[in-house]
Amino acid sequence: MRMTSYFRSLVKSGTLDSSKSFALLLSVIIGAIIGLVVCFCLIWDVVTNGYIKTNLNELGVFLLCAGGFMVGGGINKVFGEKYFKHQKPEKNEKEV
Repeated sequence: MRMTSYFRSLVKSGTLDSSKSFALLLSVIIGAIIGLVVCFCLIWDVVTNGYIKTNLNELGVFLLCAGGFMVGGGINKVFGEKYFKHQKPEKNEKEV
């Protein structure tokens, strides 16, 4: 139940969770699914043929592109937080 409430707070505007976090989370989930599908295909290839018949060079390029997709989902969050000026509470204010 906590995961669904977290996704809802990511989608809502005006919350502390940003759309950058949502894009990062979504790209990592999609990248993980792509990786699992590739692993399943390789295992299926070995089980049915007894050896790997798949072209591993093209598969490596595909996984490189999937990694680039995940990096592209998180790079805006990294640069956004790097140049964001964090506001520190003043000494006169009481922390809650």
